[in-house]
This record gives sequence, structure tokens and C-alpha cells, in this order.
Amino acid sequence: MPEGNDRSASPPTRRVVRVVELIAGDTGPVKGAEIADELELSRSTVAAILDTLDERGWVRRAPDRTYRPGPRLRTLAGASGTDAAMPTGTEDVLAELAERVACGASLSLVTRTESEFVAVTAGPGRLPAGITTGTRLPLRAPAGAAVVAFADERRQRAWLDTAEPGQRPGLADALEHIRTTGAALWGIDAADPAMLDVLSEVVEHLTNDPAAQLRERVLSLLARISGEPYGSAQLRSRKRQPLTHLAAPVFDGTGRAAWELHIGPLRQDVDLGERRHYIDELVRAAASLGPPPAGG
Repeated sequence: MPEGNDRSASPPTRRVVRVVELIAGDTGPVKGAEIADELELSRSTVAAILDTLDERGWVRRAPDRTYRPGPRLRTLAGASGTDAAMPTGTEDVLAELAERVACGASLSLVTRTESEFVAVTAGPGRLPAGITTGTRLPLRAPAGAAVVAFADERRQRAWLDTAEPGQRPGLADALEHIRTTGAALWGIDAADPAMLDVLSEVVEHLTNDPAAQLRERVLSLLARISGEPYGSAQLRSRKRQPLTHLAAPVFDGTGRAAWELHIGPLRQDVDLGERRHYIDELVRAAASLGPPPAGG
């Protein structure tokens, strides 16, 4: 439809609506140049629209530079399957969880290639450092552990292969604990939280910076140094221990683990009772968003 024939909205608004409608259609992933050609818009105009939509979580840009619906758009559309919409009541559950554990909470959609944060509640703290709604991280261990723990063996092996060889036994043990307890716990050396804080400040300063690639590199670094998984001895120990964050799986309507629910205490000394409190609250909240399958 020529732009001049639709006078119900301003030209800039019509352009955005047309781009969203095309991406939300049944055409599958589409490149920016294809959108521009289809809608007879300049490529610079489409690029600016897509950048804003991507930043706000309405569309998602894949590594091959194609675009598809983002978490915000999928939520409104009520989509299902691999790109499932956020579970009903996510924002309320995150807000209540953040208040009960006195730290930030977030939900991420975990695919075979990346982890995308679809909702973030700061709470009294910050979780994780530098993360905002729409942030995407490559799916490299330890990211996505709570979902990968319930995936098939082939996917688990591929995930473990993204870690350093020396880290793989501990990560494999962590996957087993997640299947048993329903949650993953991550610790860190006492000196490292300060480094995380510095890097998070860098990310926050880069949030509106055109150097988007630099921001993604810093976020990837944050994910890689975010701590080591708790082993059997740590889980049972009554000693006070560092605890950066916890994650639990959230299941979709088919019984598949699709999302990760996170909380981030970022504390250097947490006793056994406090750890159990964090686990109980996190698992309860995750089950309210998507109950695990029977027998799971």
C-alpha cells in the first residue's frame, strides 16, 4: 500500500507498523534489505527502525543478519514452540521473587545458540551485572545450564564442549545437581565481585553507545567469569560461602525446559540456611511460571 493512501497515522508510525507486521508474518527470518525492498523504504530508514525494535526486544537479529519476532512481540502474539512467548504473569512473579530474596531477578529464553533476557527486575540489587531486557548472550557454558540440564545428551555434550577442558567435569556434575535439586548455584572467589562490578559499569556506560559490538564483548566476558558451579560438598557444607547467582528451569506447555529464571545475590558469604532460602524461593517461582512435567 502506498504510504500516501493511509492517513490514519503519521508516516514514521506507519513505517514502524509495516516493518513489525512483515516480521510478525509467516515469512520466516528476513533480512533488512529484503524488508526495505518489500516495503519500498530506504535501507537506512529500515535499519534505524530495526535497531530500535531490536534494542526494545520487539525483534531479534540473528548472527546471519536476519530478523524475527523478539520476546516482546511474541508475548503479544501468544506464540508457541521454540520462540515461545513469556509465561503468563512473568512480571508479577519476578517482582515478588526479587522482593522475597532481596536481589534482582530475571527470565531468559534459552535456545540452542543464545540466551536472551526477556524480563529483568532490579529489586533491591542488580542482576546480573549490566543485564537489561533484550540482552542476548551466546550460549556458552556456564550460561543456560538450568535448561541444558534437561536437554538431550547431544545438546549437553555440545554445550560442555564450549567450556575449557578443565571446567567440563565440574559443569557435568552441575547438570546432574540441577536435575536433582531443580536449581544451579554459582560461586566466585572473594576478590572477583569487585571485577564484576567494574565490568558491569562499563556495560551500563555502553548501553546507548554506538559501539554495540564492544558492549556484546564485555557482556560475553561477564558471562564467562561469573563463577564456578557448586559441587556436592559445597551444597552440603554449613560454611559461609560466596554466591553470585542461582538459576532454575521454567518449562513450557510441552514439558520442555525453555527458560531460565535467575536471581543474583552477588554475596561473598552465604550460610547454608540462606542458600536453602534462595533455592526454595527460586524453585517455587519457577514452578509458578511453568510446572515441571510429571515425574520430572
